[in-house]
Amino acid sequence: MSSYPAEFDPVPIQQSVSAPSLPISSSMSISTQTQTISQPQSQSQSQSQLPQKTYKYFPAPPLITTYHQYQDVNNDDNLQHMETLYFLSETLDWIDNDKSFKKLKKFKKYLKGSDGYEIMHKILKLFVRRGNTNWYDLKIQRSLVKDYIRHKLSKF
Repeated sequence: MSSYPAEFDPVPIQQSVSAPSLPISSSMSISTQTQTISQPQSQSQSQSQLPQKTYKYFPAPPLITTYHQYQDVNNDDNLQHMETLYFLSETLDWIDNDKSFKKLKKFKKYLKGSDGYEIMHKILKLFVRRGNTNWYDLKIQRSLVKDYIRHKLSKF
């Protein structure tokens, strides 16, 4: 006797097999036979009928050690302040010395006043946003910034 519950005990399978029915003529006689087939099951077959336990496998997440987060220097207020002061002083020099800025002499008093910093900061902020550039690249693009400041001040 096995150690499994009664419903899992191997039971011989009985099948009845009969010959196909054909029209019988008087000269032919066909007999039908019923055979009983019993198939003993081996232990491996009886174990395959047992309900299998399903195991779920959850792999460990990958170990990432090379993740770096960089500071966004473009949002640095100190950098923006330094660049604004630099271009404010440069603009005042350009108004005094550059021939293309001679028409903008009337803006010199506004740029030297308390609103000069705010005006220059807004102009540079527009240049950075519309030009898709960075604050730390403004000194490299000095000629473009110069033309943009001249253009914006002439519209002011």
